Amino acid sequence: MNHHAHPVSGSDIQMHLLTAPEAVIPGKETLLSFKPVRHTVPGRSVTLVQQHEAAFHLIVLDASLTWFRHLHPELQADGSYRVSITFPRGGHYLLYADYQPEDAPSVTDRIELLVAGNESYAAVATAEKLTATTGNLSIGIDLKAPLHTGADALLPFRIEREGKPLKATELSPYLGAVAHLILIHRDDKDFLHIHPQAGTDVPVVAHTQFEKAGLYRMWIQFNVDGRVYTADFTLDVKEAVHGTPVQQHIHHHE
Repeated sequence: MNHHAHPVSGSDIQMHLLTAPEAVIPGKETLLSFKPVRHTVPGRSVTLVQQHEAAFHLIVLDASLTWFRHLHPELQADGSYRVSITFPRGGHYLLYADYQPEDAPSVTDRIELLVAGNESYAAVATAEKLTATTGNLSIGIDLKAPLHTGADALLPFRIEREGKPLKATELSPYLGAVAHLILIHRDDKDFLHIHPQAGTDVPVVAHTQFEKAGLYRMWIQFNVDGRVYTADFTLDVKEAVHGTPVQQHIHHHE
């Protein structure tokens, strides 16, 4: 096993990653083993508390922000958290470890992992994309106004099955919420994890604020009839008009 990355976070706790086999190659199952380490007391184990029905949410993306996985590494007897994954192709991947240590605020560590083989990515997003299809569902974001930094952003999600709109009551809870939203800034790769609410006119509504302008890749995950659906979008957030001061109301970890 090999110590692959030193994550960066604002707390004295960091998630360390080991992989087996050491050289990660595409198309073969890789075991990822994570251990939360407290740098001020190196030998002391770190206990994680459950948030949204899991102690550890792991988001894995390729460098082009097109290939997406949301996994939940499981606690082992030695205090590590393990999960298996198969990377589709060579190149750089971003792993976001989203967790909350006991007696500490939640944190997201970003870990970069290189998978052996030729790098080949899909094209990076260059424009807004507000519709998606997954399985037999069509999803659209009905923006009421353009998105700007510092302003309250409202994201209403319309979900249709074969042309028929779904109601919030037709969605089952997924990880304790009506849906989960993961957003990654295209350029600096900042991470946001938002828990939207059930809407009345549409099944899912998210409220947030954006600190930075630019394109954001976004994934929504929700449960219909026991199946988890994932759909991706790209949001275009413009700089605030008239120099509106930026206010940040969501938990956001660099």
